Amino acid sequence: MLIRRQALLAGAAMPFAAALPALPVRAGAPMMEAGFAPFNRFRLGAFEVTSLLSETMTIPVPKSFPGPPQTIFGLNLSDEEFAAASRAAFIPADGAQFFFTPTLVNTGTELVLFDTGLAPDGITAALAAAGFTPGQIDVVVLTHRHPDPIGGLMAGGTPTFANARHVTGSAEHNLWMGAADQMFDSNMRPLNDRITFLEDGGAVATGITAMPAAGHRPGHMVYMLESDGQRLVLTADRIPFIGSHMPFPAPGYVVAAGDGVRYIPASYQMMLNG
Repeated sequence: MLIRRQALLAGAAMPFAAALPALPVRAGAPMMEAGFAPFNRFRLGAFEVTSLLSETMTIPVPKSFPGPPQTIFGLNLSDEEFAAASRAAFIPADGAQFFFTPTLVNTGTELVLFDTGLAPDGITAALAAAGFTPGQIDVVVLTHRHPDPIGGLMAGGTPTFANARHVTGSAEHNLWMGAADQMFDSNMRPLNDRITFLEDGGAVATGITAMPAAGHRPGHMVYMLESDGQRLVLTADRIPFIGSHMPFPAPGYVVAAGDGVRYIPASYQMMLNG
């Protein structure tokens, strides 16, 4: 029930409201789905580091490849512990969001791209969003030979990064050279004359050094970035790192935790370096 004051105000407003023209009914904006810009950029000393989201996909169980999350993450946990950790992080235990995040480093003299995603259209779209073209890339560095590092190397039989030299570890490359693999044969073999091979401690460019990290692949290589006293590793150490399958935008930290380690996603730490 309206009190007297409310009734008087409402009555006074009625002639004014009646005089207004009827407004057309507008259709609502279409649903846009979840999304965000496919790049993230920060400074590391004199370097500029850009994470590029080339692809992301939801992988549910049981339709998934390569399998349920616990076949990839948390292998040291029981099913119960894995489920409890997932609940604590507000994510399901039976599915995962996979990210494929190549990284672009501008050293001031060269543009160095680490890995190329699953397909050329994904990496070129992410580069374009970040303000670059494939023709600007000076060096392409490959960490290992799975489809997601090498999938964007070729587009219709033509090198995606036509002006770039290509760099990779020799041990991993030699293993695949003796194997029959369709992706390697179509995307890597045609580039053999462009490839420079590195061993432990080899330099990609000034401030970018190769380090062996066998495990994920027998010849897997990671790379230390150092500029003006600041360091970052592509992929893991107890300093900032970028892991190509970490939740986008991919930088984070690994810190000691009891007998093991834990991962802490980066928030605004890298913004303070600029």
